[in-house]
Amino acid sequence: MVRSVHGYAKATVVLLVANFIMFILQIVVAPFTELVALTPTMAFSGYYWQFFTYMFAHGGITHLGLNMLALFMFGGVMERTLGTGRFLALYFISGIFSGMFHLALTGISDIPLLGASGAVFAVLAAYAFKFPRNIIFVFPGIPVPSALLVAFFVIFELFSGIFGLQEGIANFGHLGGIISGLALMYYWKRTEKAGPEPETVEWVWESW
Repeated sequence: MVRSVHGYAKATVVLLVANFIMFILQIVVAPFTELVALTPTMAFSGYYWQFFTYMFAHGGITHLGLNMLALFMFGGVMERTLGTGRFLALYFISGIFSGMFHLALTGISDIPLLGASGAVFAVLAAYAFKFPRNIIFVFPGIPVPSALLVAFFVIFELFSGIFGLQEGIANFGHLGGIISGLALMYYWKRTEKAGPEPETVEWVWESW
């Protein structure tokens, strides 16, 4: 269950559309994925844009769909709560940090990294920071406070990354996104208010 306010979250919509357009380009342009995915040996050899573009590329329709579903559910809420500027800062800083955190813990290799997961995990972490008691229904309908859900992800991603429980999944990248999202929210809270509390709310999504 996700808290939402009335209004149009323009940046979230643009991010959703951009990810779908990028995925179409991956399908129709053969070498496109190689150029935009974050391949460490290439990125540190001059393909610096990959540290940014990798978060718009995905490994398949399921990968894309899950990330965009989570962004759709939580992105608009956080954009309206933080303001568009800070929301975009949260998304892109965390996305870049996620990739760097992954590389710092796994090393430089020829294995490409792609997906918006790190940035999306940061948005979820920011939501939990702002609304820690809000209930999210996770499959198969279990109600979990958002703060508890993020705590679970921290433990799960850490152990999965250390012990290699999910082959092909950048667990440390997910963890990096959560860390970055929480750090930014904490910084903004300490320096100034992250934004006004929503005055009018409605409850929408009941599953995640």
